[in-house]
Amino acid sequence: MKVTLRNYQETAVTSLRMEYMRGRKSVLFVLPTGGGKTVVFSYITERAAVLGNRVCILVHRQELVDQTSRTLQEIGVDHGIIAAGYRQDFSLGVQVASVQTLARRLHLVPAGFFQLIVMDEAHHAVAGSWAKVIAHYADAKILGVTASPERFDGRGLGDKFQAMVLGPDAAWLESQGFLAPARYFIPPGMGIDWNGLKHRGGDIDEREAARAIMAHREAIAGPVTQYQAHLAGSTAIAFCCTVEHAQLVARGFNEAGITAAVLDGTLDRLTRRRRIEGLATGEIQVLTSCQVISEGTDVPSVGGCLLLRPTDSLSLYLQQVGRCLRPAPGKTHAVILDMVGNVAKHGFHTDPREWSLEGRKKRQASSAPAIRECPGCYAALPAATRVCPECGHVFTTDTQDHGAEQLGTALLVEVSEEERHRIAAQKRREVGKARTLEELEAIAAQRGYRPGWAHYVWQSRQAKRRAIG
Repeated sequence: MKVTLRNYQETAVTSLRMEYMRGRKSVLFVLPTGGGKTVVFSYITERAAVLGNRVCILVHRQELVDQTSRTLQEIGVDHGIIAAGYRQDFSLGVQVASVQTLARRLHLVPAGFFQLIVMDEAHHAVAGSWAKVIAHYADAKILGVTASPERFDGRGLGDKFQAMVLGPDAAWLESQGFLAPARYFIPPGMGIDWNGLKHRGGDIDEREAARAIMAHREAIAGPVTQYQAHLAGSTAIAFCCTVEHAQLVARGFNEAGITAAVLDGTLDRLTRRRRIEGLATGEIQVLTSCQVISEGTDVPSVGGCLLLRPTDSLSLYLQQVGRCLRPAPGKTHAVILDMVGNVAKHGFHTDPREWSLEGRKKRQASSAPAIRECPGCYAALPAATRVCPECGHVFTTDTQDHGAEQLGTALLVEVSEEERHRIAAQKRREVGKARTLEELEAIAAQRGYRPGWAHYVWQSRQAKRRAIG
């Protein structure tokens, strides 16, 4: 079957060819998750193979091996697979390789064997196995593809790629129907100061975050309650901190009668594949994941995601959100439930961003994204929103629903990220201390919230208590 490229994909292919014609040896292609990166590099692979070049597509997870192999099969490209559990066939000019497996088998594949190396999820290019493979095939051209062209700590990829080709951004893809629109919600958090957690490897320490989360009953009840409120009947992916955290969340869903399963790196290939297929068919309603499914998993029918792992990494955040944005028949939108403050930290996936091979400078406090939180339904909205599209709450100019009431709406963008988090946490603690509906109604009156806010919070609490039993 011949590959049919969308107009912007054709433009990307032309731009990539031009970079190589200019003498570039390594080029990075950037396209948001769901925009069709696999289609683009599969087309380039097929064209290169027709011209007699040997191509290796490098991936770092088993799910990506399977996904890439299926795409090549669909377009009629014969290929071999270099991965554990597969029979090697080096007579074929195209190979899909697990980077870890190929790094161990380099002695079997001569240095000049491949003329083109395609690196999927190329923001991982700095890892040891990737560097080892690229060094071995030093004469091959390199094509990197990614949705987020920076390391997870924000540093750029200029030391690995000589040029970068940018595809259309997420906002344009959504406006053209290539991505599903998203609705964001910031449910009441677990009262944890994420800024106070230790960091490891440039991001919040996952194990410490998991311990902080699991010390609260919200770790079980919160995700279930919010799923029931916003995603009931849909499938969803919950991004967790550790395997233990993922197991705890899955148990909470199952005890509430919502079929859930865990996906993590300790499972064998067949089990992981079956659970992803179960999510696609709806047999599994919620898949709780620890580090496995934030990249490369293509299940368009997924209705939303639950962000249960706090992260300072814009790259990781965008990868996770992107898992539920693919359009599908009957899918009108995706729902993103952020219970750990990632949206306030990184903004919406459709926000304009200036990507650079040099990476981003350390973010200044004043550059924090301006996100407004609706006190009526907890929808996360652009700062300029006047009326909440979810519940109809009317924002006024003399009150600040996400920041300090003393500052006006016009000053929202000037409130530092740290200050906004502190104020929001303080307000949530006040709500948490309210023990009766009357006390909640008093808070609503003091803050100028709509009357329905107190009842919404009260009913959510009752649902949580029933879920815990």
